[in-house]
Amino acid sequence: MPSGEISDKDEFLKGIWVDENGFVASFSENGRTAVFDEQTDEQTRKSVKITAQDKDTISISCEDKNYTAYHADSEKGAELCENLLTAASGDWSMCEYGYAQTVEIRKFTFLTSLGNDFSGDKITVGLEGVKLRNSLFESDDIETYARLDGDKLIFIFSYGDMVSSCTLVKKDSDEYNELIDAGSAINGVWVDPDDLNTTLTFFAGKSLTVTGSAFKEVLGEKFDSLSGKAYDISAKYKNDIINVYSGDDTLFSIVMYGSDILAVCADSSDRYPQILFYRENSDEIKRAKEMQKLKKEKADLLSAYPDNDNWLNNAECGDILSLADKDHIDKCVQNGYFTAGTPQELASFVYYVNTQPVEQGQISLVLTADIDLYDYKWAPMGWSGGGNSDHPFSFCVYGENHKITYMKIYSDYSNAGFIGWGTVCGVFDLDIENAIVTGDDNVGVLTGQAIMGNYRNCHVSGTVNGSSAGSLLGYEANCDKENCTADVEVNGKKFDFLSWNEQQKSEIKIDDPVTITIDESYTVTRPEVTGYLNLGWMVYEDGKEMLHRNAENELSYCYFGNESGHSYEIYLSAYVKGQYVPISNIIKYTVK
Repeated sequence: MPSGEISDKDEFLKGIWVDENGFVASFSENGRTAVFDEQTDEQTRKSVKITAQDKDTISISCEDKNYTAYHADSEKGAELCENLLTAASGDWSMCEYGYAQTVEIRKFTFLTSLGNDFSGDKITVGLEGVKLRNSLFESDDIETYARLDGDKLIFIFSYGDMVSSCTLVKKDSDEYNELIDAGSAINGVWVDPDDLNTTLTFFAGKSLTVTGSAFKEVLGEKFDSLSGKAYDISAKYKNDIINVYSGDDTLFSIVMYGSDILAVCADSSDRYPQILFYRENSDEIKRAKEMQKLKKEKADLLSAYPDNDNWLNNAECGDILSLADKDHIDKCVQNGYFTAGTPQELASFVYYVNTQPVEQGQISLVLTADIDLYDYKWAPMGWSGGGNSDHPFSFCVYGENHKITYMKIYSDYSNAGFIGWGTVCGVFDLDIENAIVTGDDNVGVLTGQAIMGNYRNCHVSGTVNGSSAGSLLGYEANCDKENCTADVEVNGKKFDFLSWNEQQKSEIKIDDPVTITIDESYTVTRPEVTGYLNLGWMVYEDGKEMLHRNAENELSYCYFGNESGHSYEIYLSAYVKGQYVPISNIIKYTVK
């Protein structure tokens, strides 16, 4: 009989070893060691020390854990296994991520054959969503063991060189009741704000009834017979995902976002929210119900000028729909341009350009008076819903030296401002005073995201909050700004630039600028340049950007548009820290 410290390769260690609580360790023929609740990597294996007491008894020390274990085939080991079976009978519950899923342990053969006679409800365990059905695992490569820990029953899965575990709690134990309370947080009615007739109703955190047909787009034919029926919900196994299934078929998955939002996905591998649901009494659903009522009141407007790309549901729309006037839109469309001297007339233009398929430059706005927006929640002109629902603002606004005061935009979306997403647009002779604009990304008083815009004699004041936020403009690219000023606090601080990009560029320093030269024919020459991305020639005429030309393979360039009497600036630019900035000296000249 061996005694004292031994190697895990010794013959007599092969097999399963248990104590009064169940599984402790296993030793296979190839010397692999699986110690309870430990990863059996090389470092852990080296830390395991085993001392033999007799042929059926060993002491195991693994890091800070110590066990006295008996061979499962010995008389004492068999007795301990039988005791575990008795103690494990009854109802247990999965305790993954705050959900309680009842599993009845009726009878099972301990240790390696544990899975063969396992009987219980459907349940998902922590091994990448492996499901327990009538057997624990179908794979012969996975050894399954069990161990009691007070009111917990722990399954240990040994596969390859890894050990994982899954914990169940005793039904009606304190921990079980805590889990039931946690699971009940999802109970109640959840509503799709885009279709108030589509609902999810959860019962006891364990079952679900669905009404409405909005799921059809997500699930296709397998949802045909789903509406109105109750379905089981699996335990959450990873990343707050709930699986909903009928029989063996997973119907869809639900991802929880905080306490008030659920997203239905086609399956757990696709985390992209297909349908968002909110609690029945949430502010989001209250707003949706108010919008539903308002749409009925504005039926004539919506019939004549339908919300083609669902702007009212997919973007910030403020009080625009309630203010918009069909008769004013009719008159302006007939005239070929819009006029606005009241909030109602301005809202009519906002509604029209955000919902109708208007081509670039096809319509314009002329202000006829100062407009006070103090009593209203406003919305940007120009928005992006992605794909075919993109509605950039590509028109001109002629302020006629009038002012808009107290414009308030509170948006959870990107591109927030009087113009949200502007491409090739123009704004002239307009003041916006005491504005409050809040958005997610690309935020400015006049334009949130400005691409190739022309802004002349525009002056703004107020406060702006968001990322990529500026004063007059938020994010800009290739825009001309002439005689424009801003007195705006951005994210609580005084902002000394007209756009976010200007502020970003001011912080970028070029330590060793490139030197470019010009000859009598106005040809500019640069040396070889390394270490920069997207080299380009930047040309300004009389202070306005005229050209941004690729210079990667061009060592010299002569601007084709040189005209007598005009002044020009040329420099070499590159993409540095997210911005196109000068990396050379700036050459200035006037053509005689």
